[in-house]
Amino acid sequence: MTAPIETAPDTHVPERQDRASATGGRRFADRLRVSEKAAALSAAILSMTAFCVGMAVHGTYPFGPSTRAMNDLRHQYVPFHAHLWDLQHGTAQGDLLFNWQSGFGNGFLAEFFTYLSNPLSWITGLFPRQYVDFPVFLVSLLSIGLAAAAMTVFLGRLRPGSPWLRALLATGYAVCGWTVLDASIVPMWMTGLVALPLLCIAVDDCLKGRRWVLGVLLFALCWFANFYSAAMATLGAALVLLLRLLLSDTGLRTRLRVLGRAAGTAATGLLLAAPAIIVPGLANKQSQPTTSYVVDVSTGPLTYLGLFLPGSVPEPAAPNVFTGVLVLLLVLALPFQNRVRGRERAAWLALIVLTALSFVFTPTAKVWQGFTLPHGAPFRESFVLSGLLVMAAWICLAHAPRPRALLGGGALLAGLVLLTHSAQPVSSYALKGTVIGGVVVGALLLLHARDLRPGGRALVVLSLALSVLATTAYAVYGVQVVFDTARRSYNTTTTTSLLTENVHRAAVENGNWPESRVGVAPSLYVTNNDPMLLGVQSGGYYSSYVTKEAATGLRELGIGYAMGGRNLWIPRDPYLNALMGVGTLLDRAGGARITARPVPSVPLVSLRAPGSDQAYGAPAGSVWADRHAALGAQVYTVPEFRYVKGPVAVRGSNGWQLSPREKGKAWSGFTARCAPGDEAYLYAPALSGLSVATGSKPMSNSGRPPAVVSPVNPLGKVPADGKLEFAIGASRPGQVLPYDAVGCMDPKKFQDAVRALRASAPVNPSVGGHSVAAELPKGSTGTVVVATPAIQGWSCSVDGGASRPPVSHRGLLGVPLGAGADRFACSYTPPGLKAGLGGTGAGVLVLAGVLVAADPNPNVEV
Repeated sequence: MTAPIETAPDTHVPERQDRASATGGRRFADRLRVSEKAAALSAAILSMTAFCVGMAVHGTYPFGPSTRAMNDLRHQYVPFHAHLWDLQHGTAQGDLLFNWQSGFGNGFLAEFFTYLSNPLSWITGLFPRQYVDFPVFLVSLLSIGLAAAAMTVFLGRLRPGSPWLRALLATGYAVCGWTVLDASIVPMWMTGLVALPLLCIAVDDCLKGRRWVLGVLLFALCWFANFYSAAMATLGAALVLLLRLLLSDTGLRTRLRVLGRAAGTAATGLLLAAPAIIVPGLANKQSQPTTSYVVDVSTGPLTYLGLFLPGSVPEPAAPNVFTGVLVLLLVLALPFQNRVRGRERAAWLALIVLTALSFVFTPTAKVWQGFTLPHGAPFRESFVLSGLLVMAAWICLAHAPRPRALLGGGALLAGLVLLTHSAQPVSSYALKGTVIGGVVVGALLLLHARDLRPGGRALVVLSLALSVLATTAYAVYGVQVVFDTARRSYNTTTTTSLLTENVHRAAVENGNWPESRVGVAPSLYVTNNDPMLLGVQSGGYYSSYVTKEAATGLRELGIGYAMGGRNLWIPRDPYLNALMGVGTLLDRAGGARITARPVPSVPLVSLRAPGSDQAYGAPAGSVWADRHAALGAQVYTVPEFRYVKGPVAVRGSNGWQLSPREKGKAWSGFTARCAPGDEAYLYAPALSGLSVATGSKPMSNSGRPPAVVSPVNPLGKVPADGKLEFAIGASRPGQVLPYDAVGCMDPKKFQDAVRALRASAPVNPSVGGHSVAAELPKGSTGTVVVATPAIQGWSCSVDGGASRPPVSHRGLLGVPLGAGADRFACSYTPPGLKAGLGGTGAGVLVLAGVLVAADPNPNVEV
């Protein structure tokens, strides 16, 4: 960038007057800077207040009994923040690289970058753990305030004008439909709301050829905070940059220079944030694939138009883009705003229309979503369109629209209401809020357009602020009312419940890590991530990054899962708990009272004799054979069973073909013979229905492969006569009960096998945050087995030798000892971490090079 042109001082101006003018100019600049900061702060306060008022009037948590605990907020984000609390206070089993608690041990850095790297998440540690859902709420609330403040600043970059009016428009952006309906219960997405205006500020600096280093740091911060939403914000900022270049009067060479500067800014920022991009990227590639199905992004025209009315709630999902009455009215007035150049009006309106269409056209929707449509909400990029609406509204307002333009916008708003008032998304709250708010806001804008004195203008702006507060809060309230019915269909237990607090206390009091794990019985189920939420070390885990190795290995040992393997379930039988080192089991004793009972368990680190992993004593390929091989002992018998009564079951090639149960009638009954006193179990992973043995409670089997796989379920104790009778109530036609579905476990053989592994266990085991080591009996042979899934990232050494990848011992982490060894050690490094740190190093070198080579002229900014 060239230095600014300097002009010679006017020699006819007296020196005293010149100094006075300079002093006055500095004072004006100081006042302007104070106004800018005050307006940004006001936008943050106004937006957060409107959001809270709307929730408080309805009584939504934390302002009342209506829960926010919907979907992943309950099952993922609150438990992940509870684990972050444990990490901050040194009470977690693991560290940022590895999580020993969930799914019996999985990598954690990808989860951290995806769910917790928003800097605001770290306020979690300032609150008591049992109230962890409150700081999670604050993460969303403070993100709203930051987004409003950042948008207030950027609008001033887009076009100079009143910072107070910009603050009102920024409020509409921060509390847009996407925020209220989607992102406020997904705190990690809220970083995108902040990222869009921040990245627009960075590209504005590229346009003006200044503060390159600051732009790089902004890019790095946004991508580090959450790469997923930052990618959408980056695409939105790029569209804004291209539009501004298109509207500029500069030559081609200058435009190319700006694009090059922006590309360099983005590339260097991405290098700095490389670990937060590469580690989750590789983790996603190595994760268990979810079931495939078609995601429909099509949205009817009337439905889409109705979503621009504040407070609209679509069903099914559609782009949630409303930004408040003030923004909507000004956008609709833009076509009539002849104080704005015609091509500028056309360009902004075209960008809005094309962006809106790109959300509901599958090929372009995939571009927004990283080329793969998500299984959840398919319109996660909607905040970008809301941002564009606010920018276009500011273009209109900054040029002081005349009454004619405002009346034209009001006419279009009235037409929009008439056209969409009966459309599905438009509730009575959206309709009333738009009509009343539109009249009030329109009247105030018309007053503002008149030639008022400063005091009168300030009063109008204050009235506008109150109307924005009222209409925004009312839209939030309306959304809460419409959502209330859906919320009540969910389990509303949150982390503040007495049960959760009591389980966590019992886990801490009875913990014996790393000698053994503390597990929970299915009766204590609270969320899909109970190990993190409750502070135990069990098989439950719900994450986008459950690896293929973990899901497949644990499934072959009889664990159940949903979402194609990305939601592992807590074991329901003692074998899997024992194999994975669960030595204490917490259960409900009635109400919120918790009991802790010791159970037989293999040590976390155990030693298997050579050849002990052979499949013996059960049908090859069955879960019982895999369990024998994993334990190194035969503890199950697999009886043949036959159909005896109830809905007809017919022999097929793979098992008994079941007829679906009928209400009020008996189920399909079967009988088998096992040793008296054995514990009988059923493993029918594809079965959807109920199973029950005589004298036992029915157990649910919810199999629907490949999405859902039922676990090994207990049938009950075999009676003294050795005759096991059980019944299956299939819930739908086409169900098959495999011939090897029943396994009868000899309790004595099982306990003997566990005692033998404990007796031969390595001594002095040491488990770190992402490492494990132990001393072995001198000259040990065979395989060391660590009770954690054998996932990628582990490297192990024997007797201090070269590090090598471990082997899979029936899905568990195995370290072959060769001819004999005295000790072993393993360490986990998240795949991609080294490459990511290398990228960060390269980014630092680029920044350092730019700073060293920068022009020392203070008028030229880098």
